[in-house]
Amino acid sequence: MKERSVSRRDFLRGAGTMGVAAGAMAALGGADVAVAAEEGGAAESAYGLACETGWVPVKKAACPGPRGPVGFEDREIAADEIAATEDCDIVVVGAGIAGLMAALKGAEEGANVICVEKMTKGRGCFECFGAVGAKCQEGIEINKVHLLDEMYRAAYWRVRPEPIRTYVDRSGEATDFWQAMLDKGANGFVISKVEQAPSTNGMPAMTQLIDTELGFYDSPCLPPDAGVRSGYSGIYVCLEMQEVAKQYDSLQLRFSTPAVQLVREGERVAGIIAKNADGTYGQINAAKGVILATGGYDANPELMEAWTRPEDYATSSWWNPGWGTTGDGHLMGLKVGAQMDPCPQPVMNFRWGNPDSFFDARTWNAIYFGLMINPEGKRFVREDLPFQSVSNAQNAQPGYGAGCFQVFDENMMEGMGDDATIQEFKDKGWLFEGATPQELGAACGIDGDNLAATIERYNGFFAGGVDEDFNRDLMATMPFTGKRFFALTTNSCVLATVGGLTINGDCQVLDTEDKVIGGLYAVGNASGNFFAGNYPRHIPGTSIGRAITFGYVAAEHAMKGE
Repeated sequence: MKERSVSRRDFLRGAGTMGVAAGAMAALGGADVAVAAEEGGAAESAYGLACETGWVPVKKAACPGPRGPVGFEDREIAADEIAATEDCDIVVVGAGIAGLMAALKGAEEGANVICVEKMTKGRGCFECFGAVGAKCQEGIEINKVHLLDEMYRAAYWRVRPEPIRTYVDRSGEATDFWQAMLDKGANGFVISKVEQAPSTNGMPAMTQLIDTELGFYDSPCLPPDAGVRSGYSGIYVCLEMQEVAKQYDSLQLRFSTPAVQLVREGERVAGIIAKNADGTYGQINAAKGVILATGGYDANPELMEAWTRPEDYATSSWWNPGWGTTGDGHLMGLKVGAQMDPCPQPVMNFRWGNPDSFFDARTWNAIYFGLMINPEGKRFVREDLPFQSVSNAQNAQPGYGAGCFQVFDENMMEGMGDDATIQEFKDKGWLFEGATPQELGAACGIDGDNLAATIERYNGFFAGGVDEDFNRDLMATMPFTGKRFFALTTNSCVLATVGGLTINGDCQVLDTEDKVIGGLYAVGNASGNFFAGNYPRHIPGTSIGRAITFGYVAAEHAMKGE
């Protein structure tokens, strides 16, 4: 598209053209109308103006994130390039949590399963997950109607109801199956309830926090730091599932074997083409179905730039990237005519990020009690909102949230208050100190006078017990009373993308005409029609919860059908 300069005269002429066209079309009952050209100018239709993106600026930004290896190949692979062809019942593409669940469920149902994974050891970074009605949740009251309503509300009803209902109705059953599989392992992994504090997250919900979160904190086989470093436990759980998979003669796990294309025959996906570790290609035919469990595309900068909002990544760091999440399943599905969530797609981006990754537990008290401050020295969000909400608010600040800080005093920083830790963070260039707010502002490059006024105003709210600016729960925090002031740099942290191929309640992929593509399923972060625009952090565990549930459901449906 050529660049164009839009003058005031151009704009008024365009607005007039649109008005004339709309009036004429209304008078003629919507018939086609030719719009007369303005004297000395060329005619432009209302439609042409509306589609001219120069009138509606679209923000773009370079993605600074990791670049993983893309498996998908967008070319014609000739028949003579296929070194071998083999048959099975189910092909699972991806050995993360969703793929391993699908592979184990398929094998348990009697299927001959081949699970291919392009990485060397598989993937699986998570800590907790959500479920409803699992055996380990006996005695916990979870109102399914309230949960469904809140999940639809969180997506602003921009999703079809079936996949969310599948998660709510079948996650308990899937969790029980998962525990049965883990019981076959040698290390004694135990799924147990994660205790939740009463909700103070301030979200505009009709119900309190819905207590659905489960995890592995009671598993004695985890290393001591697995309960502290968020997500660490998932790695060990997935390795255990790989060991359990070896107990099934009908289940093969193949690593360093990327799927590069889907094989479509007529209305059905019949298999995949995979690239073997030696560089040759092989075709694997799947009589029952292909299950895409390739994860998101957070390690593909081009897809991040094309499909997500720039503010969701432009100044972010990445938390423990899986590197294999490059959108292979999305691309393979689109290649065979699959429908996908509309753009921009949601990103799971949390607060507590640092320039390298994610702040460790030493900083948590300081961040929890402190204030979020922009370069003008002002607050811009309710600090006790869920991680995603605070992150979104920061990313909406000028410069996509660059130059923001967590500001706190010496009485708020238990865990990082010793001199060695303070110096460690200062040496990294992340922590700044001042004896007054003005001095702190000068040290870190924010407006110190505004910061002093912001802190004074915030402290004043404690007398009346109401945060008049953002309605933060003051009963769960404290005012500034110390003599040393600190500013800790902060940015968003990308965990995953959570938009994908459109599926129905059986995890079958739909084409652009809303028809099922036979034999093709999508699960986990390769699947869509579940989140819209945002990851709802105030509903515990829905991302990993759907991965577990959908892997289970897809394999069952592939074997049993309707």
